[in-house]
Amino acid sequence: MGCGCDFSLRHLPARLAGASVPWLPSDVGYSIFPRPAVCSCARRSVTVSYRMPPKMIITDLDGTLLNRERAVSARDLESLVRCREQGIVRVAATGRNLYSARSVLPLDFPIDYVLFSNGAGVMAWPTQELLLARQFPAAHAARLIRALLAQRVSFMVHRPIPDNHGFAYSQPEPEATDFNRRLEHYAEFAIPFSGAPEAFGDACQFVVIIPHDLDRFGRVCAPLKGVHVIRTTSPMDGRSLWIELFPEHVSKASATEWLAGRLGVPRANTVALGNDYNDLDLLEWAPRSLVVDNAPADLKARFESVPSHNDSGFTAALVRTGLLTDSART
Repeated sequence: MGCGCDFSLRHLPARLAGASVPWLPSDVGYSIFPRPAVCSCARRSVTVSYRMPPKMIITDLDGTLLNRERAVSARDLESLVRCREQGIVRVAATGRNLYSARSVLPLDFPIDYVLFSNGAGVMAWPTQELLLARQFPAAHAARLIRALLAQRVSFMVHRPIPDNHGFAYSQPEPEATDFNRRLEHYAEFAIPFSGAPEAFGDACQFVVIIPHDLDRFGRVCAPLKGVHVIRTTSPMDGRSLWIELFPEHVSKASATEWLAGRLGVPRANTVALGNDYNDLDLLEWAPRSLVVDNAPADLKARFESVPSHNDSGFTAALVRTGLLTDSART
C-alpha cells in the first residue's frame, strides 16, 4: 500500500523523469542511471531513472570536418553515426549560406543541426526546418552600404535568409583578391548594386574582400557601427581576406548558445572544433575547444590541436575529449 502522499514523477522535470524529451529523436540511445528518491512524507522510497543531460559536438565544416576534397572521411562519417547512437547532439557551424551548405551536405547527412552564415541562421537538418534567422533592418543596412561605398572597397550585400545566397555587389576597382571568383560562383544570383542604399531593404550580411592586409582591415572596420566583424581567410583562394559583417549579436557562439538552451544542453557539455578565425568566438565560448592541425599557428598556440582535416581530426577530437571512448573502433 502506498503512503498516500501523492508523490509521483510528475513532480520532476521532464528531462529527469524518463519522459519524452525534445532535444533528440526518440530512437536515440540515452544514458540513463537509477537514483533513489524519497516521497514527501519520508515513509517510502522510490527509484527514479534520471536522464543524463545531453552532450553536444559543434564542428566547423570547410577545413575541419570537410577535407581538401570537400568530403568527409569514412572514419569521421562512422564517428558521426556513433555520436547519434550515444545521444550526442551533432552540430555543424559554418560560414556557408544555406544554399552553399546544401551543396556539400546531402539531406541524409548524419548531422542534427546546421548553423549557417556564421550563426545568422539555424536549421534542423533532417527536417529542413528553419529555426532561427537574423538580419540587419533596412535602415542599418543602408548606413553600412553608404559607409562601404565611401571607402571604395569591393563588397557584397546579401539578401535575408533563406535567400541570402543572392546579393548585390560593388567593385570600384579590381584588386588581387578572389572577389571575381566568388562573383562567378554565384553569377546567377548576383546583381550590380545600383540606386539608393535605402532601396535594398533588409540584409543578412556583408562580405568585404581585400588583399591580406591587417592594417587595411582595421581601417575598413573602424567606422562601421553596430556590427559583428568576422575576419576569415578566403575558402576559395586561401589568401584573400574576407571581412564579414553581421548584426552585432550574430556569431557561431551566440547561435550555439541559443540552440543549446533550446535543447537543454548545458554549456559544460559542449565541445567545439574549428580551423580558422571565424571559429574564434565559438572556440572561446565552449569549455573544451580544439583546432585541427591545419589551423593558423596563432590559433594552435591558444587551443589544443588534433590531426588535420585530411586525417580525420574530427574523430580525434571526439576521442581526445572523451565524447567517444571506444578508441578501438576509432
